[in-house]
Amino acid sequence: MDRVFIFLACLASLLVLCQWFIFAWTRKHLFQRYEHVSRRVAYAVLAFIAVFNFVALQFSIEATGAADLEPVRKMASVAYFSYLGIILSLSFFFAVLGILGLILQLADVLVSRVRPLLLGHGAFSSDERGFFERPRRRKSRKSPELDSNLTEAARNPGRIAQESTAAADRVQTGGDGSRIYRPTRRSFLKWGTAAALAVTVGEAGRGLVEAYQPPVVEEFDLLIPGLDDLTTPLTLIQFTDFHFGQFLGDSELQRLVDMLNKLDGDMVVITGDTFHSPISPIGQAPDILRTLRDRRFGNVTIMGNHDFYAGEHRSVEAMRAGGLTLLRNQWMTVSERGTRIHVGGIDDPMVNWVWGAKFPQFEAFMSKAPKGPGVRILLSHRPNILPLAGESGIDFVMAGHIHGGQIVIPWPGVKGGISLASVASRFTHGWYQAGTCRMYLNRGVGLTSVPWRVNSPPEIAVVHIKPGHGPVSSVKKI
Repeated sequence: MDRVFIFLACLASLLVLCQWFIFAWTRKHLFQRYEHVSRRVAYAVLAFIAVFNFVALQFSIEATGAADLEPVRKMASVAYFSYLGIILSLSFFFAVLGILGLILQLADVLVSRVRPLLLGHGAFSSDERGFFERPRRRKSRKSPELDSNLTEAARNPGRIAQESTAAADRVQTGGDGSRIYRPTRRSFLKWGTAAALAVTVGEAGRGLVEAYQPPVVEEFDLLIPGLDDLTTPLTLIQFTDFHFGQFLGDSELQRLVDMLNKLDGDMVVITGDTFHSPISPIGQAPDILRTLRDRRFGNVTIMGNHDFYAGEHRSVEAMRAGGLTLLRNQWMTVSERGTRIHVGGIDDPMVNWVWGAKFPQFEAFMSKAPKGPGVRILLSHRPNILPLAGESGIDFVMAGHIHGGQIVIPWPGVKGGISLASVASRFTHGWYQAGTCRMYLNRGVGLTSVPWRVNSPPEIAVVHIKPGHGPVSSVKKI
C-alpha cells in the first residue's frame, strides 16, 4: 500500500479524533454536561465530523483551475485550514489543562490525607489552623425540606451529587468560623477552557492578518574579504517559499512582483518552493513572472521540495517560461569590476522535512564549482546544508524552507521569541555561521499547513555584499 495514502489516512483519523476531543471537552467543562454521551449522539457527531471534513476538503481543492471559482476556492481553503489549525491548537491547550486539572485533583487528595495528621498531632494551634481547621459538626433536625431533598436525590442522584460536590468544593470553613471561597477544579477547567477558546480564535485572526500583509523588506550589509576590486556593493534580493496555489494565488504573486520591481538590486534570487502541489494552477504563473524587472545578473531560481511535489516537469517548464534562470546542481559566474562571483544552485534532496541533513548530490555539485578565485554563493532551499558548505569553502548561503516556523512565541530572555520550528530544527530564521561561511535563512513570503503568521511576518531580504571584515549582526554560530 502506498506510504502517502497510509500517512494521509493516519492524519485524517487524527484530525477526526481531535475534533471529537474538542466536542467532548467543551461539552463537559465549558457547558458542564457531565453525563456520558449516548452512543446515538456519539455516532451522529462522528458522522457529521467526517462528512464535514470530506466536503470542506473537496471544495477547498476541486475548484482549482476554474478561473471564476478560484477566489471562492481560496477563501474556502483558508477558512478550512484555519479551522484545522484552531482544532489542533485547542487539542494541545486542552491536554495541558487536563494535566493541570489532574495535578489539582492529586493536590486535593494529598491535602485531605495530610490535614488530619497535622491536626491530630497538634501541628497547628487553634489560631493558626486557618484553612485546615475542621468545620464543627451540628446536629440537624428533620424537616419537610429535608424530606423533599431526599426524594429529589432519589429521583435524580447525579444532579444532586454534582451540585452538592460543587458547593462543598467552593466553600471551606476558616479558623474563625467564616466561610472562605476556594476556586474549584471544575471552575478552573471551565474558565481555562473559555480562555483557551478566546485566545486561540483571537490569535488565529491575528495570524491571518499578519500572513496577508505586504512582506517586510529586511536589509543587511555582508562583509566578505577578498573583494578589494568591488567598488560598489553587490546587491542580492531574495524571496522564497511562495507556495503558489494553496493560500496564495495570481493576485498575490502579481503584488509581490510589483513590490520586487521597486527594489534596486543586481540579482533576484528565489530559493525554492515557488509552487505548492499537483493541484496548483501553475499555468497562471509564467505570465506574471515574466513581468519581473530585468537585472544585471538575472533572476535566478532553484528547485524546492514542493516544486517537486507540484510535478518536476511542469515546475521546470513554468519557471523557464517565466523568464527565470533555473540552476539545477549548476554554477554560473558573473564579473563585477574584476571580481568574479560564482553562484551555485542545488536541488532539494527530497528527504524528511527538517531531519534530512544529507545531500547525496553535494559532492558531485561541488566538483563542478569554478576553481579560480572569487566569491562562492550557494543557493539551497534547505538550511541543513550549512555545515557542508562551511567545510567546502562556500562564502555565503541563502536558504528558505522553514518559513521562520510561521508562529513565533515571545519568551522572556529569548531575543525574537521561540519559533515553533525550533522543536524540530536548529535552523529557524536569520543569520547563522559555520566556520567562515555565513547563511541567511529567509522567513519566506508564503504559507503552508495553516494560513497564519504570528510574530513571523513575510519578508524579502536585500543583502549588500561589500569588501571587508566584520560580522553581520545577530549571527548564530553552529
